[in-house]
Amino acid sequence: MGVFIMKKAWLYAGVIITISLPVYAQWSAGVAGIGSIGPYKGLSSESIVVPIAAYEGERLIWRGPSIQYKVSGLNRGEPSLSLSLDLAPNELEADESSELSGIENRDFSVLAGARYSYPTRHGEFSVVLQTDVSGKHQGQRGALNFDRVVLQDPNRQWMVTAGAQIEYLSDKYTDYYFGVSSTEAALSAFSEYKADALWQAGLTLGGFYRFYDDWQVVVQTRYLNLADEVTNSPLVEDDFTVDGFIGVTYQF
Repeated sequence: MGVFIMKKAWLYAGVIITISLPVYAQWSAGVAGIGSIGPYKGLSSESIVVPIAAYEGERLIWRGPSIQYKVSGLNRGEPSLSLSLDLAPNELEADESSELSGIENRDFSVLAGARYSYPTRHGEFSVVLQTDVSGKHQGQRGALNFDRVVLQDPNRQWMVTAGAQIEYLSDKYTDYYFGVSSTEAALSAFSEYKADALWQAGLTLGGFYRFYDDWQVVVQTRYLNLADEVTNSPLVEDDFTVDGFIGVTYQF
C-alpha cells in the first residue's frame, strides 16, 4: 500500500504544482504528504510523506511520473495540444490484504496518448486519450476535464480551484484492475467476474498559498464516484475513492 500512496503523491503533486507555477518558473521541488482511501477489500486508508518535483519548459513538461511534450499552444492562456506519457492511477497490492487471498497483484501501467486543452473565461476544458504501452492490459483511458479558479488573491498570493471529470476506461483496462479470472476464482473465495467498459465521474478541489517569494503550500483533493462495473466486482467494498494531498514547495 505504501508504494501505491507514493505513486499517487507524484501524480497529484504534478497537477497542483502546475496550477501555481508562474511563467518564468522552470523547476519546483519540495515535500508532500498524501492520504488515500481505496476501494479494494482489506486495504485500508494510508498516508505517507514523499519528495516531489516538477519541471516546466517551453515545450517539455515533467510532473512526477508524467511527461508531456507540447506540439502547439506554447503560451499560457491559449489552446494547446500535447503528447504524453503517464503512469496510470490504478494498482492493486492484493498480497497485502488477507481478504484477497488467491488474487494476483495488478501493477501500475504506462499510458501514452494526447491531451488537448482549451481555456475559456469560465475555466479550462481538456480532453485526454491514452492507451497502454506497458503490456499490462492493452486497454485505453479517456477523460473529459473542467477546471476553474473559484477564488483568487489579486496579487496571486493564494488561489482556490475546483474541477469536474468524466473518465472512460475500456473493458480491458477495467477487467485487469477489477475482474476475477477463472484461475483466480479456482484459487480464491471469489466468483469469476468480467468487468466491462465504464464511465465514472469525479470532483476536485485544491489551491495554494504563497509565502515569501518562492515558497508555497499546495493542497489538492479528489473524490471519484465509482461506476457499477467497479462496485459490482467481488474485489471491491466501497463505491468511491478519495485522495488528499498537501505539500510545501520551493520554486527556482
